[in-house]
Amino acid sequence: MSFFNSENLQTAQKANLDLLQQISGKVFASVEQLSQLQFKALRDSTEEHFEGVRKLLAVRDPQGFAELQASFTQPSAQTERLAEFNRQVQALIVGTQSDIAKLTSSQVEAGTQQVQEFVETISKNAPAGSEPVVAAFKSGLANAGTAFESAQKAVKQASEAAQSNFEAATAAAAKAAPQASAKATNGNK
Repeated sequence: MSFFNSENLQTAQKANLDLLQQISGKVFASVEQLSQLQFKALRDSTEEHFEGVRKLLAVRDPQGFAELQASFTQPSAQTERLAEFNRQVQALIVGTQSDIAKLTSSQVEAGTQQVQEFVETISKNAPAGSEPVVAAFKSGLANAGTAFESAQKAVKQASEAAQSNFEAATAAAAKAAPQASAKATNGNK
C-alpha cells in the first residue's frame, strides 16, 4: 500500500507551476509599471530643464536674471512631483506585495490541507503503538501553521507601518518645502 497518491502530487505540482506563473506575471507587470513611472518622471524632468534653459535664454537684463534665479530656488513643484512619484512607487510596491501574499497564502492553505490529509491517511494506517509519533507530527504541523499565520500578520503589520511612516515623511517634506522656498526667496532679495 502506498501513502502517496501520484495524481495528488501531479495536481500539486501543476498548482505550484500556476502559482509561479501568476507571481511572475504580477512581478513583470509591476516592473513594467515602475518603468513607466520612471520614464514619465524622466520625460517631465527633461522638459522642465529645457524650459529652464529657454527662460534663461530669454533673459534680457539683470533684473530678469535675478527673478529667474529666484524662481529656480522654489522647489515646491519639484518636491511635489518627487513626492507624487514616491507615493506611486510605494503604492505599487504595497499592491504587488499584497497580491503576491494573497496568491501564496491560498497556495499554502491548499498545501497545508494536502499535508493534513496525508497525515490523516498515515494515522489511519499506522501500526498500533505509533499514536504518540502521529500525535507529535500533527502537533508539529499545527505549530507550523500557527507560525506561518504569525509571520503573515507580522509582514502585514510591518508593511502597514512602513506605509504609515512613508506617508508621514511625505507630509513632513511637503510641509517643509514651502518654508524652504520662502527662506530661499527672502534670502535672494
